[in-house]
Amino acid sequence: MLITPEISTLMTLVLYAFAGVAGLVGMGLKNKTLRALAACVAACGFILQTVILFMGFHTQAAGGLSVGAYLQMLAWFLMLCGLVLWIVVHQEIPLLFGSLLALILFGISARQLEMVVPVPKGLAAPFYALHVGALYISLALIAISSVAGLLFIYLDRRLKNRKPLPRFLSDIPALNILDSINSWGTLAGFPLFTIGIVCGLFYAKPVYGNTMNGDPKEIISILIWVCFAFLFYKRLAQGWRGRKPARLMVAIFALSLFSIVVVNLFMNSHHAFVRI
Repeated sequence: MLITPEISTLMTLVLYAFAGVAGLVGMGLKNKTLRALAACVAACGFILQTVILFMGFHTQAAGGLSVGAYLQMLAWFLMLCGLVLWIVVHQEIPLLFGSLLALILFGISARQLEMVVPVPKGLAAPFYALHVGALYISLALIAISSVAGLLFIYLDRRLKNRKPLPRFLSDIPALNILDSINSWGTLAGFPLFTIGIVCGLFYAKPVYGNTMNGDPKEIISILIWVCFAFLFYKRLAQGWRGRKPARLMVAIFALSLFSIVVVNLFMNSHHAFVRI
């Protein structure tokens, strides 16, 4: 039986949608059983997506993979990071965050299965493993950590102003848990982001003729790396905690979104998306 990209997208999207909605309802009702069920469904969605990806249904289009395929791979990495953080911090919240973000990515990908990311012929398989893979894991960690950062900022402000939380947010993790998620995202994400950037620069010379070409993607990526390096240093060397690292992680995520959306769609870049 042939599973088309459209069918597999719908199957996985349904599981992630149920997990995300059930998780939010479970948080609002303070229902641990519902949250646990949502986490299990999210894990099932991840397993299904993994099986489908290994089946290789996303056949390579002329010149590269579709944008939809890349978005779904990013969703897969989000769920992977959510599962790992679930185990590390003993909270299902990162996985539920991941399922909501994956749901958004899958929803967008459904309309982008015919838009191609051009891949130069000079790029071999190790490029994807080291450059794309490392960057995708780090972007997934940045996304989950930024959600935790936004919740930290909101919760910290409410507590300092002695204002009660809305009922649907009354069961969000404590500040130390949210800060821990942000910290893990930084300490694991920055080295991976660095590997991805270095590999990209290493392969740029034989493919494009120069290590740095002034490409908008290169410039914004270096800016993200500088901000990420500062956050990593402050976290690791100075034990930075609280609102400042949360705000900086949110800013890094905003820059990453600018890189993915604005640069790839609207700027003249080696990474620009084209429609086949």
